[in-house]
Amino acid sequence: MSMITSPPPAQQTKAPESPKKEVKLTPIRRRMGDAPAALFVKSLLRPIFKGIYYLLQAIRGHKLVTLGIILLLLISISVTSFATTGSLPFGIGRDPFNFSTNGGQNGGEHVRNWLYALRDGNLTQLSLIQSELAMSQPPDPQQLIAQFSQPQGHLQWKSINLIAVYTQSDTTVESFYAIDFTSPGPGGQTKGTMIWHFTTVQGRIISLDLVSARSLLQ
Repeated sequence: MSMITSPPPAQQTKAPESPKKEVKLTPIRRRMGDAPAALFVKSLLRPIFKGIYYLLQAIRGHKLVTLGIILLLLISISVTSFATTGSLPFGIGRDPFNFSTNGGQNGGEHVRNWLYALRDGNLTQLSLIQSELAMSQPPDPQQLIAQFSQPQGHLQWKSINLIAVYTQSDTTVESFYAIDFTSPGPGGQTKGTMIWHFTTVQGRIISLDLVSARSLLQ
């Protein structure tokens, strides 16, 4: 009895392994925030931002106390400003004109009152001040107001500036003030200037005169 034998299975051959590729690691770049200079700046700013954060948290939790502190601060600033400059902070109660005086003893306050009375068209105050003038022919207050005041002269005063002041040997003080103004004209607003000369002694005006009044070149 013959045995039927099957041929041996063909041996499987392994495919050759491909060589492994070496992967090179790229170096990690340092961020700009990790630079020594950046770290130094952060160390300086971090306490400031923390302080602001905690301050805001305290303000939220103690609103009445914070409001009281702010009011006390504003009051102290106002008192200090009024004691040193004679005016309140933030322009409150401050005259808009750039007015410089030579002091009350030398007639600066008297000159300022006269100019403001002329500017506002205050005939009563202007007449009272001019009643003390030591002039043979003082200027007519009504005519001055009609020509140079804002209400009747139709002028808009822009600035009042002290341009010169000096003391004479007889203790009188000579001062010159320039007033810049605008007036309506055919082509619109016309700019002009006028210069007043005052002679004062012991805080009072004794004489005054208009040096010039003209329109500025366009």
